This record gives sequence, C-alpha cells and structure tokens, in this order.
Amino acid sequence: MKKPIIFILTLLILGIGNWLISTLFNLNFVDVSIPFGVVCAGLAHSFTGGTSPYTRQSDMETRGETGIRMPFKNKAARTSFVFFGSLTYFVFALVMTLVFYREYFIG
Repeated sequence: MKKPIIFILTLLILGIGNWLISTLFNLNFVDVSIPFGVVCAGLAHSFTGGTSPYTRQSDMETRGETGIRMPFKNKAARTSFVFFGSLTYFVFALVMTLVFYREYFIG
C-alpha cells in the first residue's frame, strides 16, 4: 500500500512543481514539462537507484579508514517508486507535448 501512495505523491509533487515553475516564469505548462521531467527523473535515479556517486564515495571512505572492502551491492534492482513516478511523469509529458503540438509535427 505504501508504494502506490509514494508513486501517486511523486506524480502530484512533480505536477505542482511544474505548475509553479511555469507560473513563476510565465511559461506554458506543456513547454516546461519535458525538461522538468528529465531533470527530476535524473535526480531521482541518482539519489534513489543505481550505483550513485554518493554511495560509491561513502564505500571508498569506509575502505580507506578501516581497510575493509565493502561488498558491492547491485542497487539497480532496488530502484524506488520515486524514480518510476518521475519516469512516468516524463513519458506523460512527452505524450502530452506531442498531442498539444500535433499540427506542428504533422505538417
């Protein structure tokens, strides 16, 4: 039950953030959504999933201080629902942009 709530909250927070940015800078919501979605998905992946540089730095510091080699954990399988929510937001923004500007793309 916790995972769907996190997923939905991520979508809501990204939508509100996109709306705030588009309102503050007087831009169209659709025009801001793709770059905002890419940035948020990248940040979510670097902080919550994969082998982030922050985790690797912590492992190296522990190895340097104690001499104990930390076992490598494949964290790609533990990618969070925040990342999946951000990725879903990006795909939705891409589809929404294509629908909004369909006359431009079609001809």
